[in-house]
Amino acid sequence: MSPKRQPFFSMKYPPLLKKITLWILGEQESSIITPDRMRKEYLVRFLVILFPVILATISLDILRGPDVFTVTRIGSSLSVALCLILLKLNLYEAAIPVLFFGGTLSVAAAIIPSALYEATSGALMPLAALVFFAAIVLIGLYSDKLRCALGLLFIAIAFDILELLFNQHLTPAVLNARLGVIILHVLALGINTFLRHYFERLTQIAEARRIMNRHLEKLIADTRQDSLDRLASLTHDLRSPITSIMGVQALLAATELTEEQKQYVDILSRSNKLMFDLVQSILEPETQDIADIDNKDTLAQLVDRALSSHQMVAQAKGLSVSITIPKTIPRPDMPKIEYIRIMENLMDNAIKYTNEGGITISAKKKQDDTKQYIILTVSDTGQGISLERLNEIKQGTVSPDPHFSTSHGLGLSGAIEKISRAGGSMDITSTPGKGTTITLILPI
Repeated sequence: MSPKRQPFFSMKYPPLLKKITLWILGEQESSIITPDRMRKEYLVRFLVILFPVILATISLDILRGPDVFTVTRIGSSLSVALCLILLKLNLYEAAIPVLFFGGTLSVAAAIIPSALYEATSGALMPLAALVFFAAIVLIGLYSDKLRCALGLLFIAIAFDILELLFNQHLTPAVLNARLGVIILHVLALGINTFLRHYFERLTQIAEARRIMNRHLEKLIADTRQDSLDRLASLTHDLRSPITSIMGVQALLAATELTEEQKQYVDILSRSNKLMFDLVQSILEPETQDIADIDNKDTLAQLVDRALSSHQMVAQAKGLSVSITIPKTIPRPDMPKIEYIRIMENLMDNAIKYTNEGGITISAKKKQDDTKQYIILTVSDTGQGISLERLNEIKQGTVSPDPHFSTSHGLGLSGAIEKISRAGGSMDITSTPGKGTTITLILPI
């Protein structure tokens, strides 16, 4: 089985970063992450990583002497810190403007005075243009308010105009460059509008999906409840005639019977009780689970209960039945009804496909380092199973056998599934024309 592919945006973050993000944003309301939650988590993680980096550069400035960028770094660090505090207070609408406006104003406060100096002005203006462009674009991802983008655009254009007014070395080339920067900032507003509408549509799709999932869950729950009600009605109707049969069987047992007739009545009684328990387990599964826990039956008792009626059928067919199970072996750790069904299925198949010889059932207890297991073997001298059929059974793709009125293998596939759920395993070895051996390994 190939490993599950992760989404392309999936990233693994350090546990500490995840804890800080969870501490700031709090627990998400549902197990399905929304686009809004996703963008908040990415923003918080980015700011948590950025904040110590800015503080480290401020420390270097203090050691080597402040410059024009020191003001920008201090202002940016304050904006980041205040934004994280507002996010912690669940004031998202205020946190985003503080972050973006505070950062851009910090850049403007450092760069406008530098326009007085030709050497620094030419070097810093491309950086300022890039910062304002990025701010106008990115705020479209974190705020659906057009006024925030317009405010940043106003600051950017005002900065461009002030820089021209303060520039003492204004030339036609510089003027054309500044006009190009203003056009670039207006273009950023267009990209911002696209991102806002795109994220708004993405949020609408996510909300529609959430509503659809809620309705789907309700539909599944209603359908399941309707099925349970129908099943309960059916099993209740079945229980009434079974109860009547049990009553008649009890009256029959009270009459004078021969020893052989008493054996038949005893088999009938056990079969009726098993059928009643099956119906009862459908009606009241919780009660059946409690009964399974409290029951002290041994493995030998369960096997005898499951196979008593089948032994009579085998003897009538001329087959020998040998059961060798020590009485000290406890019952397996699985629902009693399921185990009885499995044993009945194995015995039914063995009798059905064995015309001469016999059936042997044996069990032993095995213990490894941590657990105890029951190894139960059912062998027959029947016609066996072909290799192709055996592979179908093990793979769970078995189809009805055209050579017989019933389907050899359909019950075995179900038995394999039930035993696997109980933490055990079932192995089948067979030689066509010689017989089949089925080995169950069940936890105690």
